Amino acid sequence: MPNRRQHLKLSRELLGYCNPLVHDILDTSLPIQEHRRTHTPETCRLMGQLLGNDAKREAWLHIFADYGIVK
Repeated sequence: MPNRRQHLKLSRELLGYCNPLVHDILDTSLPIQEHRRTHTPETCRLMGQLLGNDAKREAWLHIFADYGIVK
C-alpha cells in the first residue's frame, strides 16, 4: 500500500493535481472502522459532493493504488 507521499505523487503525475485532504480522509481510521472500510464507492461519491469531481477522481485513484490496480 502506498504511503501518503506516494499517493500525492501518483495523483500529480496521473491527474495533474493533488489534494492532500482527499488522502487524509481516506487514510484516517475511524474508531469503529478499519482503514479499508473508508475505501468504498459511497465514500468516493461523498468526496465528490464535498470537494468536487476532481476530488472524486483522486479518491478513486487512491483506492486503486491501495489495491494494487494502479502503480
